[in-house]
Amino acid sequence: MPGKDLDFFIAQDKKNPVELRGYVWKVIVDPTRVDDDPGMFFGRLFRMIDIRLNRDEKSTWPEGIVFEHITSGCRLSYIDGLLMDLTNSKVIQKKPRVRDRSRRTGCRNQAKGESMARKPNQIPSNSQMRRFMLIRVEDLTGVSGTGEVAEGTVFSSGLAVIHWLREPYAMGVYQTLEDVISVHGHEGRTQLQFID
Repeated sequence: MPGKDLDFFIAQDKKNPVELRGYVWKVIVDPTRVDDDPGMFFGRLFRMIDIRLNRDEKSTWPEGIVFEHITSGCRLSYIDGLLMDLTNSKVIQKKPRVRDRSRRTGCRNQAKGESMARKPNQIPSNSQMRRFMLIRVEDLTGVSGTGEVAEGTVFSSGLAVIHWLREPYAMGVYQTLEDVISVHGHEGRTQLQFID
């Protein structure tokens, strides 16, 4: 109890709420600034999502504006309509318009020339999604307890999602239902029971 009364004496390391939301790019050079007039942007904070453009967008930032990262000191500027990293003189590419995951050919960690083997789905792709419960008969770790410990859904693609019913109420996404069983089955001590 005495420790709680003395907490105000110890300096607390608190992050600025603005910094936590990503507002870490400060305008240090504002071309709209004239004499004593501060201009439209000088000293204001922005997020990278505000600065960086989508593929089809054209810059509305004034030419020559300079942003500085408030912790790293990295500097960005718009030169000839392109966002430049002034720290290492590179153009920052525009964000892709749409991510099309159907065109992905493999994993980024995959070595060149290797074929990517897909895990077989436990349920056929033409079936409906199904809900299930994880029922733990014996708790080896002493963390999740016994009985109904998690609920889940297996989608028509074979992807499985589980949600734990006890603290910390986490969620997990797995490529197949077999992955769920291999990770959480505890050698038969946890059973999977379909609800529908």
